[in-house]
Amino acid sequence: MALQLLDLHRGPTDDRLWAPPFDWDVAYENEHWWNRQLGDDPWFVRVLENSVEVARVELDDPGGINPAYRGVPKLGDERLEIQFIEVATAARGCGVGARVIHALAERHPGRRLFAYSEADRFWTRLGWEPFYDPSPGPAGRTLFIQRAL
Repeated sequence: MALQLLDLHRGPTDDRLWAPPFDWDVAYENEHWWNRQLGDDPWFVRVLENSVEVARVELDDPGGINPAYRGVPKLGDERLEIQFIEVATAARGCGVGARVIHALAERHPGRRLFAYSEADRFWTRLGWEPFYDPSPGPAGRTLFIQRAL
């Protein structure tokens, strides 16, 4: 079944305590990602399948690449950062995450998607290119960038 992606932005009359109109009855492992103080221009995507919320995404346009990561290709304003992506607990293991990423890529054809990983295997399976943080101390998250088309 096709996914429906709904963009959610704070409106001009919404105050700083605005929360995206997600289905708060749908269970997620990382609720703290979705229930926190937001920046000035939050951009969320609510993902539905058969009118049921199956995933959530937070985007940062254009997002920033940490210069500590070496060998990263130069990305200009075409870059679009996936801050967070999470599949609803009940929808996991069915390929929803990969379908969401493919739908985002199709929806933003002139953009180059990237993400700092919480799940390296997921991004690797998508064929995205990994870059590692060489700084000393605790390992940083792997940066994954969508391969150029």
